[in-house]
Amino acid sequence: PFLTKMVAMLVRGGTAELEKNQVELARDARINLERLGPTYIKAGQMMSVRPDVLPKAALDELAVLQDSVKPFDTAVAVSMIEKELGGPLGQFFTEISEEPVAAASLAQVYKATLLNGDTVAVKVQRPSVLSLVSKDLYVLRRAAEVYQGLMDRFAPQQKTNYVALLNE
Repeated sequence: PFLTKMVAMLVRGGTAELEKNQVELARDARINLERLGPTYIKAGQMMSVRPDVLPKAALDELAVLQDSVKPFDTAVAVSMIEKELGGPLGQFFTEISEEPVAAASLAQVYKATLLNGDTVAVKVQRPSVLSLVSKDLYVLRRAAEVYQGLMDRFAPQQKTNYVALLNE
């Protein structure tokens, strides 16, 4: 639907139509990245600081991804922590936050107190993130290679190396 919407705008009013609707398109792109998952959220975060590649409306919308990623279920996180540490939370912590204090594209963080009283941050990777990110990066790299070929052929004045950008 996103690409169809963009093409329809191009056909209807050319690049002027795209520019007129850039805020809406940027919001739609951000929502789609969130739906696609951690790898795409991370890509959106990286692109949010690239004014040489994207217009300001897109940069502003993608910046939302820097600090508003939806956390995964705390029960899943607790299970992962207990498995990693080899026992129930009470063996290691006197207290741990019920909700994450921060959630990011690849992990989330809980505030905890160790048995000796020290306060620590407990970072928990999203479930299956390594496998998911590996697959996504393969697909993204192939897509970037195809896109780079199109840009080299049809827009040689565009100097951005999209494959290198992805590899960053």
